[in-house]
Amino acid sequence: MFLESGAVALRAKTKTPKAEVKPAPLPFPKAVGQAVRAIPRGQVRSYAQVALYAGRPGAARGVGREMATLPQRPDVPLPWWRVIRSDGTLAPQVAQEQARRLRAEGVEVAQRGDAFRVKVPRETPAVGGATKRRR
Repeated sequence: MFLESGAVALRAKTKTPKAEVKPAPLPFPKAVGQAVRAIPRGQVRSYAQVALYAGRPGAARGVGREMATLPQRPDVPLPWWRVIRSDGTLAPQVAQEQARRLRAEGVEVAQRGDAFRVKVPRETPAVGGATKRRR
């Protein structure tokens, strides 16, 4: 009887888990739109950060192209003004309007001549994550 119960326990431990079915990734335009809509009011993200959150790290230029072509839906507006360059500057073509909208949300926007700049938030490392040691 002892051997039989041990064999059952052994079989239970060695059962192979079923393969997880991963959902298909969203098309790039939809993933970008979802990542931009997820930016909280009063915060900004760089094109690179949006690409990362969209599941396409390294596609910052693609995000820029999508931002220029994504359709505006009145029922779910895309807050394009919350997406900025990685150095914190605003694109000259839309800088005035973007700065106005960001300031209305409480974001600090500095202006020097025709150039506008926003402080870009840094990603915080995960708690317990590896950090570099200083010598």
